[in-house]
Amino acid sequence: KISKRFDSALIKYINRDHLALLLCLSLSLIIYFSSKSPVVSSVKAEVSDIISIIKYPQKWYVGLLTTQEENKILHQELALLRYDNIRLRNSVKEVEELKKILKFYDSHPISMQIGKIINDNTSYLTRTLTVNLGESYGIKENNTVVDINGLFGRVVAVGDRASRIRLVNDKNFRVSIRVGDDLSLGEFIPTHDNLGIIDGIIKTAKIAVNDTVYTSGISTVYPDSIPVAKVISINKNEEEPFQKIVVEILADLDNYNHVFIIL
Repeated sequence: KISKRFDSALIKYINRDHLALLLCLSLSLIIYFSSKSPVVSSVKAEVSDIISIIKYPQKWYVGLLTTQEENKILHQELALLRYDNIRLRNSVKEVEELKKILKFYDSHPISMQIGKIINDNTSYLTRTLTVNLGESYGIKENNTVVDINGLFGRVVAVGDRASRIRLVNDKNFRVSIRVGDDLSLGEFIPTHDNLGIIDGIIKTAKIAVNDTVYTSGISTVYPDSIPVAKVISINKNEEEPFQKIVVEILADLDNYNHVFIIL
């Protein structure tokens, strides 16, 4: 017991000494660094340098984290700017297209409705699209559809607010046409992609490459004089009575957006 008490008293004594030493050192440092002498100022500068060196890794790490966060924000802003730029370019293109459409609409006295393609139903066997015009706009089945370049197709089904269009390059599409100097009568038949043939033109008919093929007007479906295609090749075989005429469809069937339905 006496030994334990002695140890306890010794620890308390030592602790008091340590505390007194720390207080003395603290007061001494405060008094020392409060001095304005050149020596103290030099020591202060060296201490500051040491602290700066010790804290440099911490500052570097904090700066790295800040830089990474700023890079994330910059990447986000760059993505938004690119998206806005794409939207702006598309808007400019759409405005230019609408100008052409309005110019075409104003220059044709026939009654038409301007429609926007809202769905692509094309497949290997059929080529149909859906336009945002229906019975409520006066649309009827078999109405002729054109774009600013020529014959685009015809209406094959009509709803209240939308209609389905069969494109001019659909395998089941046929239209009576006239072509050449003497307006020879024939039939346009689509083959593949934007190409087709003209059937029924006799060998003596005067047809030339780049001639425009027009609707004949003898059909109850299609008005006359609508551009359909352009002649790209002609072949006359002595053993056959008709010319083999290959044509290219004039309507833009790859980048469609707006079309006109003739009422």
